[in-house]
Amino acid sequence: MQLTTLKQRILDYTHHLSSYDYIAYGWLFAALFGLLLLSIAYIGKKPKISVFLMFVMMISIFAGPLGIKYLLDTTIRKALIVDKNITRLPFSKNLVVLGEIKNSGKIDFKKCRVFLKVLREDENRYKELLFSLKPIRKKTIVIDHDLPKGEKIAYKIVLDRFSPKVKYLVKQSVECY
Repeated sequence: MQLTTLKQRILDYTHHLSSYDYIAYGWLFAALFGLLLLSIAYIGKKPKISVFLMFVMMISIFAGPLGIKYLLDTTIRKALIVDKNITRLPFSKNLVVLGEIKNSGKIDFKKCRVFLKVLREDENRYKELLFSLKPIRKKTIVIDHDLPKGEKIAYKIVLDRFSPKVKYLVKQSVECY
């Protein structure tokens, strides 16, 4: 992933925080602060427990925000891709992908990103995992329309000059804020 894409995704995430995000991160920081105080309290009497609590706190500093984002993306900000239609146009060598994003979450979305990857297809699942690291083609589109709860919005992605010589598989994912 390019640095500018990662930077833009982080900025989009931080600009579209909901009250659920603030509550979850508040609980995380309160728990980390509690672990720090508990570790300081045990440092003289039980140093092994103190070191263990510090280790748990250090792991939680990195794993906590990732876990919170994953949990909120699968529950509160749940977005699904429905009605996928993938058409390869042989006369113009284009791949046209049509689909709809459905808001299955608990909040209204203001912005969505659709990620498309064209991967080599293989019988061996380990080779497919390896091929997912280096896709044949990939493209990302940004949809800046409001998407209320329970509603759908259509999108279209066109890959120009698409003529692979191997069997391929199209994978799509969506991220909404």
